[in-house]
Amino acid sequence: MIMTIRPFLMLLTSCFLLMTGYGLSNILLPVRMQHDGVSIDSIGLVLSMLSVGFLVGAIYSRKLLQRVGHIRIFAMCGSLTSVAILLSGLYPDPIILGCMRIITGFCMACANATLDSWLSYSATEKNRAKILSINQMVLMSALFSGQFLLSIAPIEGMTLFVISGILFSLAITPIVISKQQGPHIEDSQSMSLVTIFKLSPLGAVSCFYCGLIYAALLNMLPIFASDNGIKDLNLSIFMGAAISGAIILQFPIAYLSDHFDRRKIMLVMVLTIILISFLIPMLISLGMFNLSLLAIAVLTGMAACLYPMSMSETFDKVLKEQILTAMSSLLVIYALGSILGPYVASVVMNSFGSSALFTLMAITATTLLIFIIMRMQQRSALPHDEQENFFMQTPSGAVSELDPRTDYAEPAFDNSPEVEVAVSLATKNPAAAVNMAKALALRDPTNASNLAAALSTIEQIDIGKLYGAITTAAPEMAIHIAEALTNASPEKAEELVKWITTSYPEQYTNIIVAIANSMPDNGVRVMELAAENMSADDSGGLLEMTEQYMTEFSNSLDEMRPVDRSAAASEQTASELYNRLSDVSPEYSAELALAVSEALPESSNVIAGAYVNNLIQSENEQNCATDALENIESAVNDYLSQVVETIPEYAVDIASTIIDSVPEVASEIVALLQESEAVENTDLSVSIDDKPEENIIT
Repeated sequence: MIMTIRPFLMLLTSCFLLMTGYGLSNILLPVRMQHDGVSIDSIGLVLSMLSVGFLVGAIYSRKLLQRVGHIRIFAMCGSLTSVAILLSGLYPDPIILGCMRIITGFCMACANATLDSWLSYSATEKNRAKILSINQMVLMSALFSGQFLLSIAPIEGMTLFVISGILFSLAITPIVISKQQGPHIEDSQSMSLVTIFKLSPLGAVSCFYCGLIYAALLNMLPIFASDNGIKDLNLSIFMGAAISGAIILQFPIAYLSDHFDRRKIMLVMVLTIILISFLIPMLISLGMFNLSLLAIAVLTGMAACLYPMSMSETFDKVLKEQILTAMSSLLVIYALGSILGPYVASVVMNSFGSSALFTLMAITATTLLIFIIMRMQQRSALPHDEQENFFMQTPSGAVSELDPRTDYAEPAFDNSPEVEVAVSLATKNPAAAVNMAKALALRDPTNASNLAAALSTIEQIDIGKLYGAITTAAPEMAIHIAEALTNASPEKAEELVKWITTSYPEQYTNIIVAIANSMPDNGVRVMELAAENMSADDSGGLLEMTEQYMTEFSNSLDEMRPVDRSAAASEQTASELYNRLSDVSPEYSAELALAVSEALPESSNVIAGAYVNNLIQSENEQNCATDALENIESAVNDYLSQVVETIPEYAVDIASTIIDSVPEVASEIVALLQESEAVENTDLSVSIDDKPEENIIT
């Protein structure tokens, strides 16, 4: 844990100071406004303005980070929030307070986006889940700590506003003096709200309800507490219990969510919210303060957990590369709910008394309960082992790339001093830069890929010569270097493939497959290009390469999320690979079809159809009708014989496909299947007598 935190200690310190000041301001403002005689509905309206700023910040924060940079954005956020809280103390007019809350919400969203993208850039595939959890714990612990600063000075003075302003200002210092440089980030798009609702109605609706309930609770609880005589340190304890519930309950909810039907867990959570909402006013009226602390912790904890639950529910329905855009849309949906929640709660409390806050929570949760039941009746649940995992997450205003469910993009290379020198040298003397990379490979092979990746981005560098120089010095790094070069400069991948297949014949199969796998969108094209450049008589290499690529592709399907696996179009990929390679090497058409089918058996029927069609077309072009028919009959019998040996469970379906295209061979194929002990069922789906008696030779 310590080793994980150490590189990010300054960033996390800034986060803690900022969120501590924010936690203090959140409890201070409603209590101060109530003390000043501001009406409850006006208090609710002012507090809702925070979410207006939060929404604007969530939408535009990444654009600002691209334009201005991480350090300056965070410094701006710290200074503006400091100004906002100080002006709130100096001029406690509701209009001024509402404007300052908008500024605070905007700055908090931008600051959290800054910290999250910074941590995301510095994290690795292995540690980002741990960093996400640590960041969330720091954030919630700071909010918890901020509640207890309320009791150190009278609320009617300026002291507490000054303390909050000091914390906001101090938060700038650790991040400014940090050695880490702010990363360059790409813009993030969001799904339309209509799209996200169509994909996951329950995820979108529960996210909105989370904003409605959770924001209403955290903003209006201080008003309820004060009206019921809970003041000073007891008020801090009361609000601290609410925050602690949002932290602690994420752990048991995470376990339950990952091991049982998530919608049933959500149903129990909402039922708990309803029951606790009726219980809390009773406990307070009976003077059971300690029990009320437990109840409020459970209530806010359940409400807070609706956010990560709604994310997990939505992520079940979207592709991995869409998770960030879906997360952005869910954040907008949450913000809309949190804008509405405090104001609606304040109007109800103003009309029916402060205890009506919990009546509103019960009624609101009941409508969500009805919706969950409706969705459970309309759509069957995923098996729990196929559900997306639950991760601790709070709506901070950031689209978190730390979330391990998102598609992780490994940085192409680290911008080390050696890289800077080599890149500078490459623009003036490419040959010298290549020699430098070769020398580094001799001295330190493990770091050679980083330098190679950086140099490959320079236009003047010949990627083939660069690869050859480095792998000559460090041949054991051949595959790793090829992957690094391809990831850094995908536009030069074809040039690299051509060089490898003509100049690196010893182990090109493994290298080409590694390159193809590192470019999933263009992997088939890489394989085709390699086949075009291979020696015409190297059938062994072609078949080995094809089988290895398809085997690794099949293995990758097993590791995919169900929704990604469904969208992977594996049969289409297999068919496209076979067609391209058989066009390059038609003499190996049967061998290629078998290699692809064995590696990905579920595609075998499609491949068999493509093979037979290619066979018919080729024989029709080369031979007379009689010879063509004899050759086709012989070829398909040989093909099916090998299918029976290698993938007998698919033999019947493949036989039926062959008969559809070549009815003349039906009796021979049925006899072959009946003679085979490996094939259990030789009952073809269509009777031989029903096959069309048409001549396949034209």
